[in-house]
Amino acid sequence: MDIVRASSSPVESTPSPGAYKLPPAMVEKAAERLCWISVLCAVTTVALLALEGLLQPEFAQSFQLLSIRLTMAGILALSLGFFAVQRFGLVRKETLLDLGIVFQVSIAFAISMFETAIPWDPTDPVLGHSGVAIWLALCGLLLPNSPMKSGIAGLFSVLTWPVAYWLNLQLYGFTPLPSNRLVVWIAPIAIMAIWMHILNARMFSMQWKQLKAEELGAYRLDYVIGKGGMGEVWRAKHTMLARDAAVKLIRGDVLAGATGRQENLIRQRFEREARATASLRSPHTVALYDFGRTKDSTYYYVMELLDGIDLQTIVERFGPMPASRVVKVMQGVAASLEEAHHFGMVHRDIKPKNIVMAKIGMHYDFVKVLDFGLVKTRVTDAEANLLTMDGVATGTPAYLAPEIAMGAENIDGRADLYSLGCVAYFLLTGRLVFEEPTPTAMALAHVQKRPELPSERLGDTVPAGLESIVMRLLEKKPGDRVQDARELRRKLSALTDVKVWCEDAGADWWRANLPETAEHPRGVVDDETPTTAEIGLVGKIA
Repeated sequence: MDIVRASSSPVESTPSPGAYKLPPAMVEKAAERLCWISVLCAVTTVALLALEGLLQPEFAQSFQLLSIRLTMAGILALSLGFFAVQRFGLVRKETLLDLGIVFQVSIAFAISMFETAIPWDPTDPVLGHSGVAIWLALCGLLLPNSPMKSGIAGLFSVLTWPVAYWLNLQLYGFTPLPSNRLVVWIAPIAIMAIWMHILNARMFSMQWKQLKAEELGAYRLDYVIGKGGMGEVWRAKHTMLARDAAVKLIRGDVLAGATGRQENLIRQRFEREARATASLRSPHTVALYDFGRTKDSTYYYVMELLDGIDLQTIVERFGPMPASRVVKVMQGVAASLEEAHHFGMVHRDIKPKNIVMAKIGMHYDFVKVLDFGLVKTRVTDAEANLLTMDGVATGTPAYLAPEIAMGAENIDGRADLYSLGCVAYFLLTGRLVFEEPTPTAMALAHVQKRPELPSERLGDTVPAGLESIVMRLLEKKPGDRVQDARELRRKLSALTDVKVWCEDAGADWWRANLPETAEHPRGVVDDETPTTAEIGLVGKIA
């Protein structure tokens, strides 16, 4: 769930020597192809054996050999097994492709066993070539893999022919072929393996080069500006309007590493996040422009690209905020939550990383709430519960409301207000409400411990009115807290012991700390690298 600081340079167009890992998009396609190739192998095996037995009865004796029968049974079992594993999502896609190397080598060995189980006249010339070469060409075109794994698969596939030949010689005592005949059989297989490895490496390189220039709908992706546990956000540009935007994708490696059931849940959650965000109109909720799916089934949505910095980064880099600025943050977040709660949505992951202070036009410190990926609605609670299974988190322990930590069923907007109280506490003091060593201990502290006053933790004065509001938000029982976001906004507006954080104060802060963002509109700053504000922020991801 946490954002990672992006690199200050665009994504590499070619992989580094140590980065030989199959791109996620290729993993998706290759896993699906492996499923159907395994079915074709099973069907083809049965059909060819029947055809050979019908058209070449002299080979019928070879089919009676125990080794051939075991090989036939092995191909059928392996092919149907791979189909079932992929179809029902029993293993991660990357694991499936690793097993696919075993599948490729096993089929090559089976073909070799068929070919070498027939007694040859050592004086006859070799006409044609081994079916293993055709099999390698098929695998190279339809089952791309990382260069190293492709090379390993090719090498072992080549070795299957001489191994099968030696095995049949030992089993049935055939007259050995002269060395020149053996070379003629093996050489085409080795040559095809080399060419397929070169082709596979070329395809692998092309996939990496496409990452920078990939287009989603009308948007061209430029470079990654943030990564999280489930998604990644790219800075993108509309190809016709030349408007910058943030495009959020489900990380391909996450889908590649998920079982079929987990993948379905991740995609459902991603779609829920897009729908929830798109339904909200508050200016303090990040705006969503578009949602779609590419031809290779990559889900994405397009949101406004913010010139801003998340609250976690602000505190880490610049220290605690003054009370007047904290009030401004709380008012903006409350405005966003007020609309969401009105429509029965509970954010459930309000934390500093999900709140951005942005520059919108000439307005500074404009609060934007991001990441509605864990949103829960009154109407679809059952679905929401399903979407939190299989390791999908339901919040961040440091900002977790007690009722969520306890697994209560009836969660409402007051859980978000508790989390907002934790955020305000962090902004005022630079420290978490509870500083426990483990997530479990943190969650228990929210349920059992009484928080220390912000002024005591800070060792300095905090306006009494604001401190009172924060402490009330941190009450254990929802009924003892401020009851809704609108009431919170009224209480914050009524404070008399906190100065107003004015527009000029915000402008001065930005000019002093983020001058490149304060002085230049979006698109004027170097268009090829992220600004300081983009590093650590701009388009939060789940």
